Order: sequence, then C-alpha cells, then structure tokens
Amino acid sequence: MPLFRNIEPDLRSLIAYLVGRARERSIALTQTKLVKLLYLIDVERAASRRDPLTGLRWVFFHYGPYALELPETLNAMEGTEIVTQQWKNSTLYRAAPNAPDGDDWVSSTRRTVDRVIERFAPMNLNDLLDHVYFHTGPMIDAKRGEPLDLSLARAYSEPRGQAPLAPATMPDDIQERLARWRDSTRQRLAPLQLEPPGRFFDDVGDDLGGAGTTGRIDVIDQSGL
Repeated sequence: MPLFRNIEPDLRSLIAYLVGRARERSIALTQTKLVKLLYLIDVERAASRRDPLTGLRWVFFHYGPYALELPETLNAMEGTEIVTQQWKNSTLYRAAPNAPDGDDWVSSTRRTVDRVIERFAPMNLNDLLDHVYFHTGPMIDAKRGEPLDLSLARAYSEPRGQAPLAPATMPDDIQERLARWRDSTRQRLAPLQLEPPGRFFDDVGDDLGGAGTTGRIDVIDQSGL
C-alpha cells in the first residue's frame, strides 16, 4: 500500500474503477447508469464544496444530465481498459481488467466514489433516474440544452449532524385497525393488469420518442444483467 494517498484519478481511471467495483457486486453497468454515476460523483463533490472530479461539462441533454465529450473517451477505452457487450439497444460495461484499486487516491476522493457506488450502482434504473432528475440540485429549474450549475448541488445535499426524528406514537389498536382496512380494501379492489415496462435511454443516439415528452417513465431494471 502506498505511503501517501494524494493522487486524484483522471477520467479514464475513474471509469475503469466504477466498472470494476460494479463487477465485484455482479452489476453490469449500462451507459446510462455509468453516466449518471459519474454525474453523481461530481454532485457529491460539489455538495461538499470540492471541485468536480470528472472534468466533464454537464448539460441538460434531452431528459437529464449528460456530457457530450464522454462517448469519445468511452470508445477509446473499449477493448483495452473496459470490456463491453451489446444488449438490445444498449452497451453493457461488464469488466475492467486493469482497473485501479484506488489505494493511491486522495482518501476523501475514494470515500466519495465508493459511497456513490454502494448507494446508487445497485439501484433499479428507474429509481436512479428519478433521483438524478428530481432530487439533485443542478437539475432544479435546469433548461434543456444548457450547462448545469453544479454549485446548486447543496440544494439537495442531505443534512448532516441533525438528530434523527423520533418515531410517531401509534394507537394501541393500530394492528386491529390495519387488519380491518386490509380486509375492506381486498373486497373493493379488482386485480390490476400491469403493462410491461418500456425501455428508456437518454444518451446520444437513443430513441427518445419526440421532444416535449413529460412525466414519469418506467424502465427495465438492467442492473442485474
């Protein structure tokens, strides 16, 4: 282990690290999820008043944050630094054979990156997109096609050092009342027929269904592939 940890990773090292650590968790990242993890790393850094790590220029592209210079880096890494596989209309980043271990990184940087991986990489893609689009400061009041202001990251940063809320006091007969409510609900509701989820991508070249589309979009969970 190096004596000093004082190196900030470049973008290619960071991408390889993300792919490698996701692989350790049996997660094959799609391009959409990989892009959003990179964005969340920069958001976490900005929320703690540190400079963004990736060096990417984030813009509100189609439905969410994207960096238009990123495909060139990913294409250059394919076949050497990262192993990819095509799945339907998406690229899966399955492995990074020579991914750095992060031991020589600045310790706070590695903690931030690991925290983003542990929290967001296993997420269902739909839940991840929901968090990115509606619960990160730079996306608040963002205008499509314009750069995102990472200084707004603190607008949705989680409060630190606050005492947890005390649990609500439940009435003594709560279990009996819940049982009655479940029985009445069962009798009133007919079985639901759910439509299969659609696919959603918001990267360059994906079919987005036309401009001006709004609302929540269900997607296939690709995190287990």
